[in-house]
Amino acid sequence: MSGALAIAAVTAALRDLLTDGLLDHDLSAVGSVTVTALPPDRVTTGQNEPNQLNLFLYQVTPNLGWRNEGLPSRDGNGRRVSNPPLALDLHYIMTAYGSQDFNAEVLLGYGMQLLHETPVLSRAQLRTVLGGASPVDGTILPPILGSLSALDLADQVELIKITPVTLSTEDLSKMWTAMQARYRPTMAYLVSVVLIQATGATKAAPPVLKRGGDDRGPVALASGFPSLSGARPALSQLLPAMRLGDDLLLSGSDLDAEGAITAVFRNAKADFSVEGAPAPGSSSDAMTIHIPAIAQDANAMNRWAVGVYSLALRMVRPDLPPWTTNGVPIALAPLITVNPVNAVPGDVNLTVTCTPRLRPEQAAHTSLIFGSWTIPPLTTTTPADPLQPTILEFTIPGVPVGDYLIRLRVDGIDSLPIAVAGLPAKLDFDPQQKVKVA
Repeated sequence: MSGALAIAAVTAALRDLLTDGLLDHDLSAVGSVTVTALPPDRVTTGQNEPNQLNLFLYQVTPNLGWRNEGLPSRDGNGRRVSNPPLALDLHYIMTAYGSQDFNAEVLLGYGMQLLHETPVLSRAQLRTVLGGASPVDGTILPPILGSLSALDLADQVELIKITPVTLSTEDLSKMWTAMQARYRPTMAYLVSVVLIQATGATKAAPPVLKRGGDDRGPVALASGFPSLSGARPALSQLLPAMRLGDDLLLSGSDLDAEGAITAVFRNAKADFSVEGAPAPGSSSDAMTIHIPAIAQDANAMNRWAVGVYSLALRMVRPDLPPWTTNGVPIALAPLITVNPVNAVPGDVNLTVTCTPRLRPEQAAHTSLIFGSWTIPPLTTTTPADPLQPTILEFTIPGVPVGDYLIRLRVDGIDSLPIAVAGLPAKLDFDPQQKVKVA
């Protein structure tokens, strides 16, 4: 594949082809002739107009045949797995200029004949033009790209093909008007395909030497593996998110299958995962998982983070590869304490403690919902001790008398100001997450 210099290398190769061809045909009767690759508005015209063939790249488009080759290039976590080529078609116009009558027509005719007789840029031609003292090299690039070479163009998998294209009078009129240049005899060409490819590190699968343990081939099982259809807090199906200390109810099929099962909670945004064991007594369509509270596991303060998780089950059976089910989404909401819960009218200062503690990138996306007002924090303090919660300070100006519900919003996920009691479960607002202003 080629590098970032490939487009300039194609233009240089075409200019060299036209220059050598005009020299071989000996157009001394026409006068001195030059071949350039300039925008038409920078070519001298008028009384001092030179004998000149100009090649101008006016458009670049994706090549449809190669467009999806090598995709996808990233896995579900955004890591690079391949370097798909950037496949491009280059669109040129060749314009002839002349100082005398018929000179422009003669030059255009010779140029078109040369491209007609050379419909493909061979690898030898490209190596001749781009090797040695190449007109296109890494010195014109920033230092980080300065080691690139245009010579890679000669080794790309497809050859460079040159095809004439007919432009309508309207297309030519629009083009020359946009370039603000004087029109001269012009022919358009499509040059295809240029393949530009990055050289970044990718993942590669190892060769397959055995099919299963001891090369026994695939194993067929009569029973299915577990699959998940949903997850919700066990307290109530009305709760939109789980919290530390909650039981989580999973629904699906074959959840009581034999084997060691582990629940895997993956937070893609923070790029970490937490594992847990299901509670005993699973049925084929239901399973319970307990999310430890801080009192049960002090490390839960730092192991978990507020956010959206993908929950999947990983099963291990003897003599079989591990199996991971599909993932289902579940959000972890923050647990908060508010101090004070009673205040006087006017400016109200609140201290909010957040469990689990906030990660550094979450501080900028955290706010307090005081009644119906959204308030950014004055300070956010996350202690160095990983077992301590995050403490946030807020000031709410000009608060009138009333009762105000408090919620902490982190990355778009609100704390749940809800208390659950009774059987069947009944939801009510938690008085410890209200502020009474009187």
